[in-house]
Amino acid sequence: MSDERPEEAREGEEPLIEQEQPAQSGSMPDPSGEKSPEEVWKDKYLRLLADFDNHRKRTVRDLEDGRRFANEGLLRAILPVLDNLERALAHAGDGGDLGPSCEGLLEGLRLTSKQFLETLEKNGVTRVPAEGEPFDPSVHEAVGYAENANHPEGTVVEVYQQGYRIHNRLVRPAMVTVSRGA
Repeated sequence: MSDERPEEAREGEEPLIEQEQPAQSGSMPDPSGEKSPEEVWKDKYLRLLADFDNHRKRTVRDLEDGRRFANEGLLRAILPVLDNLERALAHAGDGGDLGPSCEGLLEGLRLTSKQFLETLEKNGVTRVPAEGEPFDPSVHEAVGYAENANHPEGTVVEVYQQGYRIHNRLVRPAMVTVSRGA
């Protein structure tokens, strides 16, 4: 009896019709290493989509930073005015030797200085902590050293000019004297 089924192999022979192999999934690489045109276009599309998303995020971040730090130039310009106001208040002391006629003026200067600092704080401007703090070169600028037995070495003992930040970005470092210890 002759074998009438061509798709099955006879004993010791290869099948005449190859059975279909299961379709390769996208995770299996092509043995030749080449991508199909569809895969190439899909890859280009995904890369373009990721680039566009990154560009959008960067643009949003840049706009937010622009809004947050827009007043930095103005702040740099008015900080010397605040410094001079504070120097005048320090020079006047408690006002006892100025006489009674200047007490009102001195109180007005104190209130003006207070209001100035409160306005800066409302707009995200803060002072850099300095006196009594360990010296930090990222926020302090050392203009001198002093022998001081009351403070350990590397501690800020005097502030010549206050430092300021706007939204945690340093606008101006504090100019300080640093202790050398005893």
